[in-house]
Amino acid sequence: MDDSNKNARKLKIIFQFFGWIAAALGVIFFFIILIGGGTPEAPRATSVLALLLGFFYFVLFFLIAEFLRLLVAIEANTRKNDPDALPE
Repeated sequence: MDDSNKNARKLKIIFQFFGWIAAALGVIFFFIILIGGGTPEAPRATSVLALLLGFFYFVLFFLIAEFLRLLVAIEANTRKNDPDALPE
């Protein structure tokens, strides 16, 4: 396995971790704003926005992680030894 594959796999795991963190923070902020909101500066409807943004970033980070997985798979498949390939 090449170092670039290891680094890409680590990046994939990091982006998945960021996705879970974004989802957890979205849920936490949803409840914080829902319970503590109700002022003109921060109405309770803002809590739904926090939840939607958490979900959006969760999907975005997982999309980036899957894109990295796809690139690693493409790179791994193009580097296989082909028995029909001409020697250099």
